[in-house]
Amino acid sequence: MRQLLTEDVTDFTRALTEKMLIYALGRGLERYDRRTVDDITRKLAASDYKFQTLFYEVVNSLPFQSRRGEARQSENNKEKN
Repeated sequence: MRQLLTEDVTDFTRALTEKMLIYALGRGLERYDRRTVDDITRKLAASDYKFQTLFYEVVNSLPFQSRRGEARQSENNKEKN
């Protein structure tokens, strides 16, 4: 397993980044999210693949910062009624 991960570290990092972003956003990725995934993957490689970098970059990404939560939408719907 370790050998497989070291051989395909770029592919593994990209897949992990995509999964973490999907979880953080609460939705699937769209075509416009590709740039964010590329940026995070590049920064992970530069930081020697530190896991804390992945968390930090996901939380500070534009899609995460500008997402709308379900709670907000529910409150807005209640206010309209």
